[in-house]
Amino acid sequence: MKRILFLSFVLFAIITATFAQNPTSIIPDALKKSVEIKVEQMQQLIGFDDNQAEQLKALEFQFLLDVRKAEKCRLCNTRKRIERLQIKRDAALQQILTRVQYIRWDAAENDRVQNIPVRL
Repeated sequence: MKRILFLSFVLFAIITATFAQNPTSIIPDALKKSVEIKVEQMQQLIGFDDNQAEQLKALEFQFLLDVRKAEKCRLCNTRKRIERLQIKRDAALQQILTRVQYIRWDAAENDRVQNIPVRL
């Protein structure tokens, strides 16, 4: 009887762990797609090269994963942690982009510039 209960518990744990893994794999995929769209739009707006675009995709994806991890932390001060992540990301952006590109990126990201297409 003990063996049956133990085996059923182990089987239940394995099934639960298997189904729990599927939703977590969806979130990084969605984050990666949103980062790709954002960087492509910024590349058209600002005009940086493909090498910079790849670096920015990696940086933005890691930033979003870190923010997600910070939001899930129950014992942490989430606001301060996210602020530190933003400062770290801004420093990395300044290393990847030129000064003019960084100013344009910052203005577009913080809605300081209207992205209205030019009509002829």
